[in-house]
Amino acid sequence: MSTQTTTKPQNEKKLHEAIAGVINAVKNKPENADATFTITSELKHGFHSKINARKFEFISDEPENLGGQNEGPNPIEYVLGALAACQEIVIKAHAGQLGIEVKSVKVDVSGNLDLHGFFALSKSRPGFTNVKYSTTIETEETDPVKLQKLKDITTTNCPVLDIIQNPVPVSGELTYIN
Repeated sequence: MSTQTTTKPQNEKKLHEAIAGVINAVKNKPENADATFTITSELKHGFHSKINARKFEFISDEPENLGGQNEGPNPIEYVLGALAACQEIVIKAHAGQLGIEVKSVKVDVSGNLDLHGFFALSKSRPGFTNVKYSTTIETEETDPVKLQKLKDITTTNCPVLDIIQNPVPVSGELTYIN
């Protein structure tokens, strides 16, 4: 999974102002920090799911070798894509606040699964056994203090990286209908 983000210069000021506005809103009213994101998904046929997020609709499917029709990325690929995109967003948002101009960001991500866990063939966990990412930032910034600060932020302030690295309380229910 590889993604690359490049921002046009005319959008930079607007982007930095938007991020600064959100930061100030949270600083001034701590209750503004609470954000809830909601997804609705419905299995349509085979392993093909229709997923809705805000006004966006996308699909998930499995590759043919795992029984799907290969009509879209599978959930695992979306997690890897979410990590890549989140890294890019964290870098871009914080770079602007640090006064670092970012020309582009490229993130390559891979994750390994042991299918024994998914198929209940062993007590192996069904999730990733490991995830690796490599991030490349194109910038003319040379200040080592600023660059180190940005590097530190990318590993400590990325919500998706945090979700993958740390246990998150999850609750749910399953209901049968006839």
